[in-house]
Amino acid sequence: MLHDFRSSSIWRHRDLRLMLPARTLSSFGDDVALVVLLLRVYDADLGPWSITALLACAAVPLVVLAPLAGRLVDSVPFRSLAAATAVWQALCCVALALGGPLWVTYGLVLLLQAGQVVAAPTWQALIPSIAKADEVGRAVSASQAMTTIAMVAAPAAAGILVAAFGYSAPLLLDAATFVVLGAAGLAIRASRDRGTTAESQAAPAEPGAPFSLRSDALLWPLIVGLCVFVLAGEVTNVVEVFLLRGALGASTAVFGLLGAVLAGGIVVGSLAGGRAASDASRAVRAAAVAVVLALAILVAGLAPTVWLFALAWLVLGLANGVLNADVSTLLLSRAPEAVRGRVLANVTALARGSALGAMILGGAAGSWLGPRGTFVAAGAVSAVVGIVLLVRIRRVLTGTASAGEPAAVRYAHVSHESGHENDDLGY
Repeated sequence: MLHDFRSSSIWRHRDLRLMLPARTLSSFGDDVALVVLLLRVYDADLGPWSITALLACAAVPLVVLAPLAGRLVDSVPFRSLAAATAVWQALCCVALALGGPLWVTYGLVLLLQAGQVVAAPTWQALIPSIAKADEVGRAVSASQAMTTIAMVAAPAAAGILVAAFGYSAPLLLDAATFVVLGAAGLAIRASRDRGTTAESQAAPAEPGAPFSLRSDALLWPLIVGLCVFVLAGEVTNVVEVFLLRGALGASTAVFGLLGAVLAGGIVVGSLAGGRAASDASRAVRAAAVAVVLALAILVAGLAPTVWLFALAWLVLGLANGVLNADVSTLLLSRAPEAVRGRVLANVTALARGSALGAMILGGAAGSWLGPRGTFVAAGAVSAVVGIVLLVRIRRVLTGTASAGEPAAVRYAHVSHESGHENDDLGY
C-alpha cells in the first residue's frame, strides 16, 4: 500500500518537491509585503485614494505587460527566466525596504509586478513538463491549496513583524524568499519542449493554423465566465466589511474567522478539484460549481445571521477552489506547449483586468445598492452567467459527441479564413 501511494504521489517528482514549496514561500513573502506596504501607505495619512493607487500599481503591470511577458516565457529557457525574475524582484524588495517618498514606493511596486507578470507563467507553464498528464490537476490543486494557506498566515505574520521590527524587515524577508525561489529554479532539471508533442496536441491541427483561445469551444466560455466571477467576487470584497460589521453586527474577531472559513473552503475545494478527470468532465464540473458559487454569494447577501453567512462563505470557498483548479488544469492541458506562456499570461491579464474594473464598480455599487443589494445583484448576475455557461458547455459536448469527435480531447484552431488571426489571444 505504501509503495503504491509513493508511486502515484505527485511528490515523487523531485522538481515538484522543489517548485511547490519554493513558490508557496515566495507567495507568503509577497502577501506579507503587500500587507506591510498597505500599512505603510495608510500611515502616510493621505486618504483612501493612496491605498487605491497602491493596489492599482500592483495590478496594472499584470494587465498591460501580459503580451510581452507571454512571448518571453515561450522563447526564453525556464532557468534563465526563473533566475532573472527572482533577482529582479529581490532587488525591488530591497529597494522598497530602504523607504523613501510615496511615489518611489509606487514606482517600485510597478517594477516588482513587472517581474511577477513574467515569473508567474514561467513557473506555471513548466508543470506539464514535470508531472504526467493525469497528475497536472493534482499538482495545480496542491499549489493552490498551499498558496491559500500562505495567504491566510501572511496578515498575522506581517502585523507581528511590523510591530517587532518595523517596515523594512518584512520586505527584506520577501527579498530572501525570492532568492530561495531563484535557487529552486536553477536546481530544477525539467525544461519545456516547445515543439509539438502528443500531450500538447490532442488532435492534429491544420498545417500552419495558429492556436486561438477564443476558438477553443470548451475553454473560452469558461475563461469569460471566470472573469465575470472575478468581477463579482471583487465587487463583494469592497462591501463585505460593511455587511458583516454593519448589517450583521459581527465583531472584528468574527470577521477574521470568516476569512479563515473562506480560505479553508478554498483549500478543500482545490484538493477535491485536483482529482484526475477528462477535459469534458472538468468543463461541466467547473460550470456547475460556478452556479453553486453564485448562489452562495446570493445567500450570503440575504443571510439574516452571521452563522448563515458563514455557511454560505464555506460553500463559496469550496466552489471557488474547485473552479480555479479545474480551469487552471484545463488551461495547462489544452494550451499547446509552444504558446502556453502566452495563454497563461493573457488569461491572468483578463482576470486582473476584471479585478481592476471591480475596484471601481464596487464603490459605486455599494453607494447605489448598499452592501446587501450589492451581494444580491452580484450573486444574481453570476447565477445567470453560470447557468448560461453550463448550458453552453453541455451543448458543445453534445454537438461534438454527435459529430463523432472525442470531446474530452478536441482542440480548436483558427483557420486563416476565420478572420481572428490578430485577436489578442490568437497566436
